[in-house]
Amino acid sequence: MSFSDLRFIFYILPAFVLLHTLVPSRARNALLFAGSLGIYFAGAGASAVAVLLGVTALAYLFARWMSQETDAAMRRAFLGLALFFDFGVLFFFKYFTPLIAMLEPVLPDYWAGFSIALPLGVSFFVFQTAAYLIDVCRGTLEAETDFFAFAAFVTAFPQLTAGPILRYGDLREALHERKPGRVDVEQGFQLFVIGLAYKVLLADQFAYLWVVLERIGFDYISTPLAWLGAAGYSLQLYFDFHGYSLMATGLGRMLALPVARNFDEPYLSRSVSEFYRRWHVTLGAWFRDYLYIPLGGSRHGTARTLLALAVVWVLTGLWHGATPNYLLWGCVLFLFIALEKLFLRRTFGKLRVLPHLYLLIVIMQTWVIFRIESLRDIVAYFRRLYPFFGNAEAINPNDFYKYFSSYWWLFAVGILLCLPWPRRYYERFRGNALVWIPLFAVFWVSVYFLATGSGNAFLYARF
Repeated sequence: MSFSDLRFIFYILPAFVLLHTLVPSRARNALLFAGSLGIYFAGAGASAVAVLLGVTALAYLFARWMSQETDAAMRRAFLGLALFFDFGVLFFFKYFTPLIAMLEPVLPDYWAGFSIALPLGVSFFVFQTAAYLIDVCRGTLEAETDFFAFAAFVTAFPQLTAGPILRYGDLREALHERKPGRVDVEQGFQLFVIGLAYKVLLADQFAYLWVVLERIGFDYISTPLAWLGAAGYSLQLYFDFHGYSLMATGLGRMLALPVARNFDEPYLSRSVSEFYRRWHVTLGAWFRDYLYIPLGGSRHGTARTLLALAVVWVLTGLWHGATPNYLLWGCVLFLFIALEKLFLRRTFGKLRVLPHLYLLIVIMQTWVIFRIESLRDIVAYFRRLYPFFGNAEAINPNDFYKYFSSYWWLFAVGILLCLPWPRRYYERFRGNALVWIPLFAVFWVSVYFLATGSGNAFLYARF
């Protein structure tokens, strides 16, 4: 069930927070586990719940077995087997159907139309359990003996379907002893409202602009409108995913659970590599700690560093999906990060404005690749971004002015909220009426939009 569902906001969330506060401390993990499964079932169905329970139980058991094994080789063997099952689940549900579709011409007829539903949030809970297993094998984390504590960690509804990707070591203490109070609920709800507004009042409104571009056809939009669409989608994705992450952080705070911050003002970055240290922070940290550094990182010369980066970004692309555009997106990002490391870093270090412009222009174009699944449509869009590469003409050369006049205020608000000042204002005044009164108004405006609109699913829930 979506966080932006009115039933969740007005019925499930208040009832759960109240019950979680009132039950004895020793029962909170069991309640969180059972409640999270119920919420997940409402949005994903019984088969997805079965997958989630299977991944959780296997991770718990393999970690216990590794912790009881003194032989390092056997611990690594247990880890290898556990990760085989863990990532096997991810591969099967995420890539088997596209693989069958690709091979369908040479397969027997009974494979025609074969399809497997992707369990909601599978990419996130697989990575979360994999990190736990690796940490236990390395000896940097003790295996959890309390099943309900571990199960609550994996299935906790604030982060289950779209992250952030949490580390068990960061939550262990809170899972064993937490006392949610009034301040936790108040500040958590504030963050929840901000995230809800980001989703409903910004991301969902930017989404209409991209719908317009698809309706016109990428071959027939003007160049200015193509750039406006790329900028609009960049802001849509940011406020959609950042909004979800803020709501997850707020929900965690209401339950006295520390949910990691997932965005750190990424559009203020000066390079692509810096951008991805500040965008989806927990996913970037996962790839850094469990893949990039084990592959050698930047410690063994330029060639080894580039190889490690290539592996990370190819797999990052594949993590997002099986369609070719995600692989292309990952490869393009690797190319720019490699260029930065080899040539641009020293130059950008001496400049102030140019690196920011470079980052914004590059990132907008990579989001176009990320958004459009068809390679043919990607080419068509880039021909409109750079019209000297194509001979198509816009249906209406003045279309930019028509849509900019409707969306300029949304861009103005979106750009303002990408800057650090609104966050600083909130952190300074979050305890008084200077924050509560605007948030009260924003909450009810968001509710009105939810009640009168069709609503859009969170973009990252499909990964």
